[in-house]
Amino acid sequence: MTFKSIVRGAALLVCSAIVAMASGASAQQKVEATLSTPNSREFSIVRLEQLFADKLKEKTNGNMVVAIVTDGQLGGMKESIEAVMAGNLEMCQVNNAFLNSVMPETALFDLPFIFRDNDHMHHVVRGPIGQGVYGRLEQQTGLRIMMAGIADGPRSVYNRTRPIHTPADLKGLKLRVMESPLMVDTFTTLGALPVPMAFPAIYMAMKQGVIDGAETPPAGLADQKASEVAKYYSLTQHFSSPSSVAVNAKWFDQLPPQYQAAMKEAMADALAWYDALYAEETRKGLDLAKAQGMEVNPVDDLNQFHEAVKPVYQKYGPRVGGLQAIQAVIDTK
Repeated sequence: MTFKSIVRGAALLVCSAIVAMASGASAQQKVEATLSTPNSREFSIVRLEQLFADKLKEKTNGNMVVAIVTDGQLGGMKESIEAVMAGNLEMCQVNNAFLNSVMPETALFDLPFIFRDNDHMHHVVRGPIGQGVYGRLEQQTGLRIMMAGIADGPRSVYNRTRPIHTPADLKGLKLRVMESPLMVDTFTTLGALPVPMAFPAIYMAMKQGVIDGAETPPAGLADQKASEVAKYYSLTQHFSSPSSVAVNAKWFDQLPPQYQAAMKEAMADALAWYDALYAEETRKGLDLAKAQGMEVNPVDDLNQFHEAVKPVYQKYGPRVGGLQAIQAVIDTK
């Protein structure tokens, strides 16, 4: 072996050692991040997010820690989305309805009665249609939608005044809705007086008589303390807008590859747990509402509600990709 080959071999060993050390340092990098949610720690979606954070910490040997900040301490969803887009917050819980203002096409998943059930919603939002819509959202805003298709519906109306059996029963009721023009238009079309309002303000608005009621899935009744301020929960099942976790794409892409993979794995694990849990959470939510004195009733004929909201489809159809896009969702098995 020549002296030159010995030197070359030694240099290769040194380079390999440097690469290995750099890789090890990257893997041991400490990363702290925040995920904002308007809900309490007891809410099922927040439990999902905490499970994700716990699994991520475990998969990274404690080197990546996500703090779940609850109860709207960092603002409502609108403010949190803006913070993630600006790079001032790494992650936030988001209901799809809050994405409409930054990209109108996302309203495709908020149209009333667009989904047959949550399985249908999962197939649409986690499949090619959802990937396409959310991919374009990321290109336009820098928001990466992860854990897509978190069931957060179907949503139904609760109020203090009367049970809802037909669309006519909604007339004149002041109902809190999410800060979404589509949701405002839907309830206006149904004859109600919608009041867009951030989630943390609902309870006091009900207590003070500013609103007569609101709408939520059964699993959200306890989180909104609905039984303390309302008597009736009517199964209108009007929206099935999915939730997700919105992540600042630039922040995520700058993470070491090992941490990116760990995040995706932890999210997949937590989402599988949630999917299996949700139907039971819905049943428990209804049982608890009844036990706390709320009257729960089905509506007389959901088809009456379907017919009543046709003007919403006519108005928003062009914004969400037209009748072709709507039919693609309906046809998804």
